[in-house]
Amino acid sequence: MEARLKEALDAIFEPRSAAIIGASNNPRRWGFHTLRNMVEAGFRHPLYPINPGETEVQGFPCLASVMDVPGPVDLAVIVVNTTQVTDIIRDCVRKGVKGGIVITAGFAEISSEGDELQRRVAVEAREAGFYFIGPNCWGIWSSAGNVNTVFNRSMHLPKGAVAFLSQSGTLGEYLYNATAKAGFGVSKFVSLGNQASITFNDYLEYLGEDPSTRVITAYLEDVRDGRRFVELARRITPRKPVLVFKAGSTPASARAARSHTAALAGDDAIFDRACRQAGVIRWHDFMEMFDMADALCYQPLPRGNRVAVISPGGGFCVTAAEACTRLGLELPEMDPKAQSELRDQMVGYAPPPVNPIDCIARKSSEAYLDIVEIAARQDYIDGLIVTPRQPRFHRRVSPASMINQIRRAERLAAVPEKFGKPLILASEHELEGPVYEVFKGRHIPFFDNPFDCAKVMYGLAEYGRIVKGRR
Repeated sequence: MEARLKEALDAIFEPRSAAIIGASNNPRRWGFHTLRNMVEAGFRHPLYPINPGETEVQGFPCLASVMDVPGPVDLAVIVVNTTQVTDIIRDCVRKGVKGGIVITAGFAEISSEGDELQRRVAVEAREAGFYFIGPNCWGIWSSAGNVNTVFNRSMHLPKGAVAFLSQSGTLGEYLYNATAKAGFGVSKFVSLGNQASITFNDYLEYLGEDPSTRVITAYLEDVRDGRRFVELARRITPRKPVLVFKAGSTPASARAARSHTAALAGDDAIFDRACRQAGVIRWHDFMEMFDMADALCYQPLPRGNRVAVISPGGGFCVTAAEACTRLGLELPEMDPKAQSELRDQMVGYAPPPVNPIDCIARKSSEAYLDIVEIAARQDYIDGLIVTPRQPRFHRRVSPASMINQIRRAERLAAVPEKFGKPLILASEHELEGPVYEVFKGRHIPFFDNPFDCAKVMYGLAEYGRIVKGRR
């Protein structure tokens, strides 16, 4: 990566000072939310509101121009009228600002005149060595830098290791809030906007080397330099998963993409082939993509696609087996020795423990855990999908019983580390309570249905295949 671009991205994601150009006391203005969200995100470095019409903004002394800032400025967040952007960027260049975020819309996404203005701004900035995100973007979140420049009173994302790039601001906002509610840990979120200065491929290259990011996810409507995308992804995917949801595959969605982000959606079949060549996992559901990404951060990779399904009920066994098979996952039959060990943990009328393993007739709660570990020990099993015994806690449950339930949950949660194989759980109970917190604390994927379990196991197996093929 070109040194000046890397310096700009470092300054954007982990600035030591920031200027909010267009900061406001009016809650209806974007500049109000940007400043407030930076404060609420815990940004601990100098923060400078810039607005020539104000002397104080939200308790901060307000300056008329970025040129009036007494010290250096790493990041400039620009939330002014479209006609002012060119002059503001010139001021940033003169001030020596390291990087910028242009929130302002009204450029290539709306008209040919806007496209020409955007081109002139981008060329002038590039010639001066100034790089910026946007224009026409929703902002960013950076957990390492405590940076939040997004609109509205957004929830703050839990710190984590998944980076998310979105070519849509509105959809990015929806997914930002959805991931926050779901508790997914995020390292960086970027609303790409029109990519006049910094492109998707630039972020991909940067995040590929980012130590705080283990998995890269993206919502895309086009990729402007497909050859570079493939080259970068080929280099990144052997050590870091890349998951993409790409829209614009139909004429209607391609028109919609063009109308709001100036995107030109290319041939979808070509993009699909490019992803396969580059080791990129393409998925068609947002939240499932994040489920996969979260599992890829913390679960060991399976050596293959062979899965054991274990449940204290036949219905889950049947539906989980069907979901796995549809996704190309195999359920190998347990060999005679393993079946003998499994039968020792069950009463006489138990169904044959072949795979799926219906252990409704297990001898005890401890026997259930023994069954899981017996399956995990088999070298022809690469991963496990399990319905844990998760009794509800209520006032009639004794303290000793509660302690035993938590202890059994801890033993089950230790399976990935003990056997080096991924474990994915499902339960009909609500995803809450002390037992669930054990699984959550150990980063064990946990769902309320077998279909999500199978999809996440597929994601793990697919990335395992990609890594194996690149070695």
